[in-house]
Amino acid sequence: MKRVEKLVPRALQAAAMLEENGAINKAYNGYIATFGASIRQAGLLPTILFFSKESESTKADRRKILHAIKEILGLQDDLHSYAQNDPKAKENIIDAAIALKLAIRAYKLRDEE
Repeated sequence: MKRVEKLVPRALQAAAMLEENGAINKAYNGYIATFGASIRQAGLLPTILFFSKESESTKADRRKILHAIKEILGLQDDLHSYAQNDPKAKENIIDAAIALKLAIRAYKLRDEE
């Protein structure tokens, strides 16, 4: 948990990227909640690929979750490259996702528009 606690300040800044008009779309709360479960069920790379895909049927842009996680970790490379090249990537990405989930709770959530 100390690893996650260290990431919370950066996660609060990253969560601000999801904010529009003083609130965060509730869809992002759901996306980040399923992100960790997807890693455990499908694996890290398939989850990153799924969240990287642009889809018109989603309520919000899932790619923003990956961008926020990348910001939290201070990465220059994309998450896909990081996941393939760093042995601690899975652990670090999950920690960042937990920190983002906590940070989103600090914002007012709104229904999608």
